[in-house]
Amino acid sequence: MRQYILRSYTVRFFLALTVILSITLVGKHVQAQLVKYANSYLQLGYSAQYESSGRSAIAQPYSFGQERTNPASLHHLAKPFVVGGSYASVFSNMGSLMYIGGAMRIDSISGGSVSLLRFGVDGIQNTLDWRDEHGNDDYGRIRRFSIADYALFVSYGRSLLWEGFAMGATAKILYRDEGGFATGIGLGIDLAANYRYGAWQFAAVARDVTSTWVLWFINAKKLSRVREGKELNSTPDRAAEGTAPTLDLATSYSRIFRENLHWGVTFCLSNHFDGQEYSPLHIGGVTFSPALGVWGSYRDLVFLRLGAHQLQKIPFSRERNTISFTPTAGIGLQGWGIRVDYAFSAPLAVVSARLNHLVSVSYTF
Repeated sequence: MRQYILRSYTVRFFLALTVILSITLVGKHVQAQLVKYANSYLQLGYSAQYESSGRSAIAQPYSFGQERTNPASLHHLAKPFVVGGSYASVFSNMGSLMYIGGAMRIDSISGGSVSLLRFGVDGIQNTLDWRDEHGNDDYGRIRRFSIADYALFVSYGRSLLWEGFAMGATAKILYRDEGGFATGIGLGIDLAANYRYGAWQFAAVARDVTSTWVLWFINAKKLSRVREGKELNSTPDRAAEGTAPTLDLATSYSRIFRENLHWGVTFCLSNHFDGQEYSPLHIGGVTFSPALGVWGSYRDLVFLRLGAHQLQKIPFSRERNTISFTPTAGIGLQGWGIRVDYAFSAPLAVVSARLNHLVSVSYTF
């Protein structure tokens, strides 16, 4: 009964927040639109196991970080509690990401988790006052600011009556601070389903099923500048941007080889419905983004992983585009309930030499 009451109040809380946000959007005549890369920081790696497998390890048994990729995996935890954290250096330390969370077994068929994500970029140059009142460049007038984006996730997963099936959901609350120029708050919901058949696992994860809208409160006065009697950088006080839904279809296969060696293959096809043809694989307004990973372990103590994802078209010159992808790799160690994983990736490998590094640490007890 207590678990039912808790879930009931949680659902009511998120419904109330959704209603408040909707009223604000309608009542204030906010400029709202679906944006191609809105809330893209939520797609950054928050688990080294997931990142090193090319972000394809969605149809997998639960490990720390899996609550974000697939909340349905929470239906069966190996032990009652899991706690952990991750730290990532993004684009050779241009940005940093921190992720902490914990999961617990609720009963024999269900589990839940709470986690918090922060992504920040520091030392951004503010050139709004770069020139003085006479139009001369003055580098001493340049100031620096930081941005910080936060997300709180509450996830739940449980087994169904049919053997091998499980479902899950994640509710997320977003808070974004763009250096004092604007702040935003948003809500979103992800849904997931799992099916296991022998050595095969299948998963479907629908992200941002209602579109994840962020309502922005903009400091228009801080952005505005007047030059020669003309106002520059005129902006509205309110705005809203939404993330279009995506559907991840994933599968994995694993086998034990000579008792001590364990290997597997993971694959995920992300389907985007934002009408943007940034991938060479698309039909109409639907874009398909494949991801692939392979891994091996020795006695489930030492892990090696390789992967690739983010296949896309990018401008290589004014005359032509090129095809790029992100290769990934990583290692892991596990023992006495402690798990340490490391991953690195090379985003936009064709045109960039900057790397992402990610370390995850978790404890199961």
